[in-house]
Amino acid sequence: MVNQAPSTRKDVSSSKKAEVIQQLYHFLVNGKLVRGAFKRTAEMLDIERRSVAYIWDTFCTPGTLKSNKCAKVGPNPKYSPDDIRNLVRDVPMDQRSTTRDISTTTGLSRGTLSRHLKIGTFVRRSTRIKPLLTDANKAERTAFCGLAAAGEAGLPETVEFEILWDVVHLNEKCRPRFDHDRGVLFDGKVGMWPVVESVPAVRNSRNRPADYIINKVIPAIKASFPSANKRVVLQHDNATPHASITDAELEAVSTDGWKFVLRRQPPNSPDLNALDLGFFASIQSLQYKSMSRTVYDVIRSTLAAFEELSFEKLESVFFTFQSVMRLILEHDGGNHYVLPHLKKAAVRRAGLLMQNVSCPVSLLL
Repeated sequence: MVNQAPSTRKDVSSSKKAEVIQQLYHFLVNGKLVRGAFKRTAEMLDIERRSVAYIWDTFCTPGTLKSNKCAKVGPNPKYSPDDIRNLVRDVPMDQRSTTRDISTTTGLSRGTLSRHLKIGTFVRRSTRIKPLLTDANKAERTAFCGLAAAGEAGLPETVEFEILWDVVHLNEKCRPRFDHDRGVLFDGKVGMWPVVESVPAVRNSRNRPADYIINKVIPAIKASFPSANKRVVLQHDNATPHASITDAELEAVSTDGWKFVLRRQPPNSPDLNALDLGFFASIQSLQYKSMSRTVYDVIRSTLAAFEELSFEKLESVFFTFQSVMRLILEHDGGNHYVLPHLKKAAVRRAGLLMQNVSCPVSLLL
């Protein structure tokens, strides 16, 4: 079968048709067009000769330039914007935190909800904190992302970000992958431990959170964390409990071939932490579905949401983390950017999900 070349003809607007008729009137002699009128008009108005002839014949026969093409075609929409708005308004608050939840509750497809969200039938209510950055903050953010991009080269003009397999984001999240030594899938969740205890009121200690990391987090990492060289980077967000950990304490637990080091993320940079980027929002959307009346109810629902969260979702957060580092380099350390939509779920279903996000070498110069 011979493939036909695509048509290059363009639809002529009504104003253009009127211009064609006005131009042809200059070539009328005794009520007839002179020879070559169509060709000269087509050259003057930059359209095809046969289009000029068709416009003239159509004008002379019914005396109108109105297009005979149909307007909107197809079936009428099942739901009007008012119907969509009312359906979304009737969804309980604990079931409208994500479009998936709204789709399940209302019976509307996610595509329908996305289209009406785009045209403004209903609006999204969310917040994303973007701290004000000093020049020193921007320089430190750029240096942080530049070091992370010093990985293996992809194309000659690009490099890949570090694979982040030996980095643990406190609180206790790391990139999922397959553990070849144990023959199981490591889901990236080291653990979650609440710091609330039901005891008679006593004076609190600033050393209690640090004690959790030394006596709970690090033993859990040793028990489940797949690492080829047993060197683990603990990245923290400058919070006081995390900053209170000393190198001497880490040296004391760096036994059996393990080596633990601290890495501080740049100040005013919640976008350089996998938890603030997406993990908290993911478990929050699950935790909000359960009713919590006391702090212990919140703890139980949060722990349940932590267990329910899939490794695919956590893996997607780390891809977003790498994409954000590239955007920070593109914006000279600033945070005035829109979070990228990488269509990770669709690419994963197609089996084409990349291992790392690449970065142009020009951004590192």
